[in-house]
Amino acid sequence: MNKFIKASLVAAMLAAPIMADEEFGGIGVTIYQTRDGVKVAEVIPGTPAAETKLQAGDVITAVDGVSLKGNDIEQSKSMLRGQVNKPLEITYTSEGESYTTVIRRAQITVKDLESEKVESWYKKSEFNAQELETYAAATESNSKQLVAVLQQGSLVATDKNVNATNLNGIYVQRANEFAPKASKQLNKPASSSLKGFNRKSISFNLSSAGNAVVTILNSDGAEVATLRADNAQPGFNTLRWNGENVPSGRYLVRIDHNGSVSGKNAVLK
Repeated sequence: MNKFIKASLVAAMLAAPIMADEEFGGIGVTIYQTRDGVKVAEVIPGTPAAETKLQAGDVITAVDGVSLKGNDIEQSKSMLRGQVNKPLEITYTSEGESYTTVIRRAQITVKDLESEKVESWYKKSEFNAQELETYAAATESNSKQLVAVLQQGSLVATDKNVNATNLNGIYVQRANEFAPKASKQLNKPASSSLKGFNRKSISFNLSSAGNAVVTILNSDGAEVATLRADNAQPGFNTLRWNGENVPSGRYLVRIDHNGSVSGKNAVLK
């Protein structure tokens, strides 16, 4: 397989090139670098990215507020990877619209599937991908779940017969892989934006009236506080809270409003 293609298509979720038994924290997409960011080639089913409406063809332009423009593929890959269960904010464009969503990384394992063993197991050179999943899952620990099979960086459809070559099994840790799971409503255009964050108050703008829920998460993804503004009005809003005993550091402030979610990293001094 062409190494450049392999490195490009599987760079964000997978290694470039793929290595057997590699484990890392990822969101579950394959990408290639473009001028404005990274373009999604595949969204892997059963991964955190699949819990959102992120889809092939979308362009991820920023991670945690840091632009991917001008990066090489390795820089973008390292920004998307990170600590398992730690949330990250991605900004992306889809069909001309810009979106922001918060996703938790899951532990992902990439394992080369040995074609000789697969062919020997079924005693034939071609097999159904669904049978492959059953076979491959049986070779793994019970704590991991096979969610997809890739061939040369592309998803193998479960109803397609393929030759047992250049195959990689994608496994996701079953326990707590996305806990708490990302909301399926994270993909509407953001209708809120954080304007201020300190130990006494949190300020934000809303584009329309409605309930707003503000969640503060620490660097490990643990919830520090949740605040609610019922019947909040469009424009500038402020919620009071007591952060006197909260350690200084970097936090993710997430705002849920009318089915849209925005997230922004902020420092508490």
